[in-house]
Parts: sequence; C-alpha cells; structure tokens
Amino acid sequence: MDQLGKYLHLYIGCNTNKGIFTGIREDILFIQTDAKLTEEYDIRNVGNTLFLYLRKLSDLTDEQSKQLIKEGLSIGRPHGYTFSNYGFLYLLSLGVDLFGLINAGFAKDIKIIKEKDH
Repeated sequence: MDQLGKYLHLYIGCNTNKGIFTGIREDILFIQTDAKLTEEYDIRNVGNTLFLYLRKLSDLTDEQSKQLIKEGLSIGRPHGYTFSNYGFLYLLSLGVDLFGLINAGFAKDIKIIKEKDH
C-alpha cells in the first residue's frame, strides 16, 4: 500500500471501474457514479474490487506525443525519460501510469479494457 498511498491522489479525476475518482481523505476514496452519486471506498479495495483505469506511456497517440514534447520531455542516456513539470502534469491529465500501478495490480490498462469491449 505504500506505493499506492504516495501516488493515488495524483490520479484524482481518472476513471475507475466504479466511476470517476473524485477525491481522497485519509483511507477513504470518493467515486462519482454514472448516476452522479458519490460513493466511498476503503483504500484497501484498490486492486481488489476497485481499479483505476490508466494507460501506458507507449500508448500515447502521435498527437499526444507531439504535445508532450512541447510540454517538456527529454530522452537521455543512461537514465531514460525526463519530464518538465508541465510534461508530468500533461501525462497525469491523460491518465498515464507513471508509477507502475498497472504492474502492481492497482490499475487496469485502459487499452486492454477497450479491446475486450470490442
């Protein structure tokens, strides 16, 4: 849960399997349902019955990649990517998994979910 507690608040506004993640207070998450009701979920449910819907960095469209470069992206060796503050915020606004939450089981890859729906 340590990894999740450090980063979860950065994803307020993203979609989940229960609705839109609208807030967090201590160990309680607030999710707005399709019916515009706000439901509360214990943080321990994340990865069990509640999942964030995020996307991988590699799934950006060409247009989003171009915008990211404008916002501030540097690719360097040997340490990989570096983002400006604006680039970082842009990626969060797109719901990009920047902290390995998909691999840790706290989030679902939105691309895979969309493929299953079709």
